[in-house]
Amino acid sequence: MMDRQQFNEFRERLLDQKQRVLAEVAAHLPSSDPIGDVEEKADRAASNFVETKIAANDGNLLQKIDFALARLAAGTYEQCDKCGENIPLARLEAKPSVSLCLSCQEKKDAGELSP
Repeated sequence: MMDRQQFNEFRERLLDQKQRVLAEVAAHLPSSDPIGDVEEKADRAASNFVETKIAANDGNLLQKIDFALARLAAGTYEQCDKCGENIPLARLEAKPSVSLCLSCQEKKDAGELSP
């Protein structure tokens, strides 16, 4: 079980990560600058497509971070969301937004566990 210092460290890491992701999303938002010719419009469309994909990935990460913060506040941060077993602190330190133990993550990656 984590102590108060570890709790605060994980909370700060998650909040810092959330701020970085929000800044990245803001940096990738399409601008509303008027664009001229067809080539510029095509370039902007391609760029917007890539930016939309990046924003979607960042949005997914934001959901994971928010879920981790909620689990931290509820006292269930160290528990696997699927099997309830403890997630080792080393795994949480490596990826603070993780919600599955390694075994369940491997099953999910192999398609053996529902998302």
